Amino acid sequence: MYNSGMTRLLLFLAALFLTLPTFAAEPPPRIVCFGDSITKAGYPKVLGEVLKLDVVNAGVGGNTTAAGLKRMQKDVLDAKPSIVVIFFGTNDCRLAEPEVAVPLAQYEKNLTTMIDASEIIGAKVILCTMPPINPEPYFKRHKKEPFEAAGGLEKVCEQYRATVRKIAETKKLPLVDLAPLLAKTPEWQAPDGVHPTPEGTKLIAKHIATAITPLLPK
Repeated sequence: MYNSGMTRLLLFLAALFLTLPTFAAEPPPRIVCFGDSITKAGYPKVLGEVLKLDVVNAGVGGNTTAAGLKRMQKDVLDAKPSIVVIFFGTNDCRLAEPEVAVPLAQYEKNLTTMIDASEIIGAKVILCTMPPINPEPYFKRHKKEPFEAAGGLEKVCEQYRATVRKIAETKKLPLVDLAPLLAKTPEWQAPDGVHPTPEGTKLIAKHIATAITPLLPK
């Protein structure tokens, strides 16, 4: 039989063990890629394979930042991401369709709202600029006149990209400036002048992975 001293020691050790904090293993980072049809086209799947992480494709075709905000809670915040990649603009700048286009000031406000909502839940944010648009096939589907009145397609696109760059600089966020990066590799683009080829999804994933890697736990 244990003597009373041994019993007291065992009781003390048991009590001490019960009061020790338990450390659950940190879940692996989850990335949500939030955007339009360029996101939906598939780069998040490639990104997950490259990083070997859970990557959620929250891209919806035709979405602007205004449309994205309406689904952000369900598609992004409820997924409890560690990192959110925000990639909008190609539809926001559709001046030929005023019912779709999002003016620059509102575009900036919408992006800022997305960033703030992500950071409130503790997620880190990466911003992307919209890729190049090939005007020849683009203007087979969209009227040219509204763009010409605003200085041309490229000027309009650059205004939206400049807005993203400004926000990234102001908020000290990582920026994937896809416009100049993809301009160096024209094979990224499908014949429609807007969407990525399978090779393009790989290139986009590669550039975004480069920005994400420094944010991951060591």
